[in-house]
Amino acid sequence: MRTSSFFVGLFVATAALAAPRWVRLSLPGQAAATSIVVAWNDDAGTSGEVQFGLAGGPLDSTATGVSQVAKGDLGVVHEVLITGLQPSTKYAYRVGGGGAWSAAQEFTTAPADGCEPFTFIAAGDHRSDDDFGPNPKWASILSEMAATGALFIVETGDLVKDGEEISQWRNHMEMGASEMGQIALMPSFGNHDADDVTGNAAAFNQLFALPTNASTGSEDFYAFEYGHAVFVALSTATFDDAAGLAQQAQWLDETLEAHSSKLWKFVYFHHPVHTSYVDLGFADLNHPPDERGQNSHWVPIFDKHHVDVVFAGHNHFYERFAPMKGGQVASSPAQGTIYVTTGGAGAFTYDEIDLFGTKISPMDVICGEGFLGFSGKAKGSQLCSGKHHFMELTLDGGELKAVVLATSAQNFSDSAANVEVIDSFTIVKPMAEALCAPPVPDEEPVVVEAEADTTTTTPDGSAAAEPSADVGGPVAEDTGAQDAGSAAAEPAGADIGLEVPTPPSPDVGPTTATADAGGGTDDDGGGCSTRPGVRPAPWVLALAGVALFLRRRAR
Repeated sequence: MRTSSFFVGLFVATAALAAPRWVRLSLPGQAAATSIVVAWNDDAGTSGEVQFGLAGGPLDSTATGVSQVAKGDLGVVHEVLITGLQPSTKYAYRVGGGGAWSAAQEFTTAPADGCEPFTFIAAGDHRSDDDFGPNPKWASILSEMAATGALFIVETGDLVKDGEEISQWRNHMEMGASEMGQIALMPSFGNHDADDVTGNAAAFNQLFALPTNASTGSEDFYAFEYGHAVFVALSTATFDDAAGLAQQAQWLDETLEAHSSKLWKFVYFHHPVHTSYVDLGFADLNHPPDERGQNSHWVPIFDKHHVDVVFAGHNHFYERFAPMKGGQVASSPAQGTIYVTTGGAGAFTYDEIDLFGTKISPMDVICGEGFLGFSGKAKGSQLCSGKHHFMELTLDGGELKAVVLATSAQNFSDSAANVEVIDSFTIVKPMAEALCAPPVPDEEPVVVEAEADTTTTTPDGSAAAEPSADVGGPVAEDTGAQDAGSAAAEPAGADIGLEVPTPPSPDVGPTTATADAGGGTDDDGGGCSTRPGVRPAPWVLALAGVALFLRRRAR
C-alpha cells in the first residue's frame, strides 16, 4: 500500500510540474490577421505544443515552437507562433506536452485590411506599491479591459515593482492568468521592470514573446503591424543613455519610414515627453517631463512621420494634451501628435485624499489652476484625472474613437459605482475613405450626344467647377466628458474638455483646433478643475505630506 501511494504521489507531483501555467497571447511583428503567438511556462521542460481549431470545433491542428530555461524558478518558457489562420476569426486552443494540457481558451485574429473595426487598450503602471506581494487591483482591472472585447493591450511599462525579484514576476503572471490567454499583451519596458541583466536574458524578455528589433536583436523595443496601423514600443528603461536613445531614434526613423503607407501610427513607452509637473522645492509632487532626455532624440522623428498618438506612463494619473509639434501646440491633429499619459492600471494613483478631514486633490495642483502659486500645468495640457483607469480605443477605417474609463478598483474602494467615463475624443482622417470604399462595379460606357451640352455656367458665363472632395488631414472631436476625478465636487455642467475641431464640410479642408497655446502656470485652456474653499495653512501642510507620500511610492 505504501509503495502504491508513493508512486501515485510521484505521478501527481510530476504531472503538476508538467502542467502549463500562465498561458498568454502576444502578436507577431507582421501578419496579425493570419498568425498569433502563444507562450506559457512549466517546470518539466517537455517540448511545447499548441492544439487549435475553429471555435466550437475540434482542436485538430497543431503547432510547435521553441523553449528556453528562464531565470530563477520561472521554469521553462515555451513560445509557439501559429500561422495559416483566417482573418477576423475566433479560434479555440490549448497548450501543453508530455500528457499535461491547459484548459481550452479562445482568441480572435486581426482584420485583413484594417477597414473592419477593432478595439485595443492602452494602459500602464499596474505594478505593486510594495515588495510583499502582487498588486491587488491588477486582476480586476485586467478583467475589465478584456470585457471590452479589445483584441490586444499596449502597456506603458512598470509591470512589477522590482524587475530583479523573480517572485514579483511570478505574482504578476499569477494575477493575470485568467485573462492573458484571451487578450494579447504587448508591454513596453518600465524603469521598475529593469533587471540585473539586459537584453534577452532579462526576465521581461524571457516571459513576453515579443517581436525583436534588427538594431539590437532584443525585444526591448519593437514594432508590429495591425490592420492599417503600426504600433511601436520604445524603451526609456534600457538603452536609455545618449547612445541608446540615438540608436532607438535611428531604428524608429527607419521603422516608420518602412511603414509610411500605414494610415495610423502609434508609439508607446514609459517616461512621458510632455507632462504637468510640480516641484515644491523640498519635494517634487510627480515625475517631470523628458526625465530620460529622450525628447531631443525622438520628438523630431514623431514630427517627421506624423505619429498620431504617443502613449506614456510613469506618472500615476491620466493626462491628455492638445496636438503638439516641436514642443508647441499645433493647430489640429492633422498638424501634430496627441500625447497621453496613462499610468493608472493599478499602482497607487494621484486621486483625491482625505487627510485628517482636509480634502487634498494632487491633480488640482499638478495640472489644474493650482493653489498659492503651486501649479504645474504644462503647455497644451487639456484634461487630467487621478483615477485608476484604462483607455479603450477603436479604429474604424479612418476614424479613431478613444474612451477613458475609471475602473471599479480605486485607491480606497472597489465598487462598480466607480466606473465612469473620464474622457473621450475622436480623430478623423477624411482621406481614409478611399482606402475602405467598396469597389465600384464595372458599367457599360455611356454615349453622350455631341449636341447635348450639359455644362452649367456661372452668371458671368464661365464653366462652374465640380465640388471638390475633401482631402484634408485628421481632425478631432471632443465629446465633452467631464473629469471623473472631480465629478462629485464640481458644479453641474462643468466643462474641462479640449476645444477641438468639428468634422470639415465636403468643400473645405480640416478646421483647426482652438486648444490653449499658453504654457506653464499661465495656461487657462483646460486642465483639471479646482475645489475652492480649502483653508490655506492646513492645505499647504497636507500637500507637503501628500507630496512626500506619493513621491515615496513613485520611486
